[in-house]
Amino acid sequence: MSGPARQTGHAAPVAAWLTVGICALVYFLDGLVHTIMGPLAPEFAPALRLDSAALGPIFSANLIGQCIGLIALPPVAARYGDRWTVGLCLAGFGVAQAASGLMMSGGSLFWMRLVTGVFLGGCLPSCLAMVTAVAPVERRGLAITALFTGYGLGAAVAGMVAVAFLGLGGWRVAMIAVGAICLASAAVALLFLRDVPDPDAAAGERVPRASPLALLSRRYRIGTLMLWLVFIALLTISYCLSSWLPVLLVRLGYDAAFAAVALTIFSFGGIAAALCVGLLIDRFGAVRVLVIFLLISSALFLATGLLISTAAALAVRAALALCGFFALGAYGGVNVVLAAFYPYALRSTGIGWAKSVGRIGTVAAPVLIGWGLKAGIAETDILASFAAPALLSAVALMLFSVSNRRKAVDEQRG
Repeated sequence: MSGPARQTGHAAPVAAWLTVGICALVYFLDGLVHTIMGPLAPEFAPALRLDSAALGPIFSANLIGQCIGLIALPPVAARYGDRWTVGLCLAGFGVAQAASGLMMSGGSLFWMRLVTGVFLGGCLPSCLAMVTAVAPVERRGLAITALFTGYGLGAAVAGMVAVAFLGLGGWRVAMIAVGAICLASAAVALLFLRDVPDPDAAAGERVPRASPLALLSRRYRIGTLMLWLVFIALLTISYCLSSWLPVLLVRLGYDAAFAAVALTIFSFGGIAAALCVGLLIDRFGAVRVLVIFLLISSALFLATGLLISTAAALAVRAALALCGFFALGAYGGVNVVLAAFYPYALRSTGIGWAKSVGRIGTVAAPVLIGWGLKAGIAETDILASFAAPALLSAVALMLFSVSNRRKAVDEQRG
């Protein structure tokens, strides 16, 4: 933002929250563009003659592209500014998303989804860095988790969009319409966003060079590695379930409409948690809140996997809502930890690399799930297995916290 509001948002709260709102819109589109593939899969898979094993790469393509964009485009933002990076990336993934609806084979759809992912990944670090810079410090947790309320809303709306377009032209028209929304959002971003000057430089602090090697310097190494592990685990949960949950439920005997609504319920659980976890973080601290959320989500995934094949439909919906509340709420909250860990000059690079490395699991896991289903592994066992990454995330965050406390003590002594 221009003027004195650029550092904390106190002098111009309306302008700061406008930035938060636009960036939340970008995350909304991220959730919509990625998640819509899951509820549309029962329609486009037979149309393109794709079996379960072939669906895995289609679901992973967007994530592979995001891995590329998260690493390749933060240097562009450092050179030309976050505003242009966000606006042009929005336009790019809007065009690619619309073009996905015109593809005639699984192979061409894979490549177009990959291109969509490159542009999506390119704008996410800039959005998170801008929000962290402009948000009031005492409301930073709320501002950052608001972005993931946007993501959760996009993921939730995806199921509704898929159902709505069943009678309006099907999956092709749905993807073209979503692409058009992305293009309109690009114009909004370019009109109203403003670049945020480096508040650390303005305060006279030493500014590190925005290099990936700096992330693994002695000062940041352990924290960086633990954050990477957390993102691998949590993105595996978020992205795999958004892609595979409808398919798993259909295979368990539920109809496609129930499966699409169940995905929406899972996502709405995350939406309900996002703002709640932000307020809790601002009040009690990030790591304490997030570890509790992750331990609860681990137990819930295990219980849901064991009971989903025999439970009543209402109980299935309630269980999925609770899983979404604690697992997706934790994913939104861990971004507060990530954004606060690095100084501004290193923030986009640190965010991009954490989210890119995190997508290792999201690229491999959907493919492995497809292979597992083809090999005869029970759908209930696959759902219960998501308890493991939730537990792993809790352990990694505790190690991150211990490392940070030791670093703070060493700096005080030095």
